Amino acid sequence: MNIDQSIDFRSKCEHFRILVIGRANAGKTTLLRKVCRSTEDPRIFSPSGKRRGLHDIENELIFKSNSQFIFHDSRGFESGSVEELDKVKTFLATRAATTDLSKQLHMIWYCLPTDTDRPILEADIQFFDVCGSGSVPVIAIFTKFDGLVTKAYNELRRGGSKIADAKRKGTEIAQQKLQTDFINTLRKLTKFHPSNNVQLGDVQKDETDCSELINITADAITNEGLKLLFVSVQQNNIACCVRYVIWKDLNRRPEKGFRSSRILVWFPHVWFYKTREPRFERVSSALPCRR
Repeated sequence: MNIDQSIDFRSKCEHFRILVIGRANAGKTTLLRKVCRSTEDPRIFSPSGKRRGLHDIENELIFKSNSQFIFHDSRGFESGSVEELDKVKTFLATRAATTDLSKQLHMIWYCLPTDTDRPILEADIQFFDVCGSGSVPVIAIFTKFDGLVTKAYNELRRGGSKIADAKRKGTEIAQQKLQTDFINTLRKLTKFHPSNNVQLGDVQKDETDCSELINITADAITNEGLKLLFVSVQQNNIACCVRYVIWKDLNRRPEKGFRSSRILVWFPHVWFYKTREPRFERVSSALPCRR
């Protein structure tokens, strides 16, 4: 798919759709607020566009701060029940069967909290064994990594380590535990594996960002139209936009010269949307807009 085809795809598919899976304490909503630069809870819409107050996997979670992301939350999946797994399977199958690009599922973020004594649950294994072989990429997000560091630090301090040593060694031990108890265990116990994984600390802290998650998600997308869609929708990582400008245009076609439209389409401000409750209408093409 060349850049013109990617732009055409991006014009037809205005929203990037992500299924977020994880335990109730995995920090999913906080993560989504961070990704969308929001301090508010998302608005919840039914598939028909009506406002809803309860989470359901078919309902759409949309933040006013970035309405081009549509999230779905598999609330209750951590219970590991057959009913909840069937809901996820049905949702994935329905989205895979539709020919409407805007209704297809584009990415799965699977959140696993690390501040727990139960790294991998049966529900996690069931998901990757039953649903992990689909065409939608899955990114494993290991949340609350700072909790794992704190736990290692406290254990070292109780063992007599000095504060400076406990801080330094605590991070090293936490990294080792993340690899052995979470990443390696997940790979060992499941038939299918995530496309990639990323660790996140306390996303409520200002200094914690999601740039690595954005980069890893973009890299996992093989369809170039979808890649353009995702990179131009996310608003937290301008470096990601620059990286794909270089990858797609400046590196691949320097002999043909540069077209500003080919470069600018990777940046969020180029795609301007006017809010129209409960849906969002595109009001400009892939050109810079004035507000």
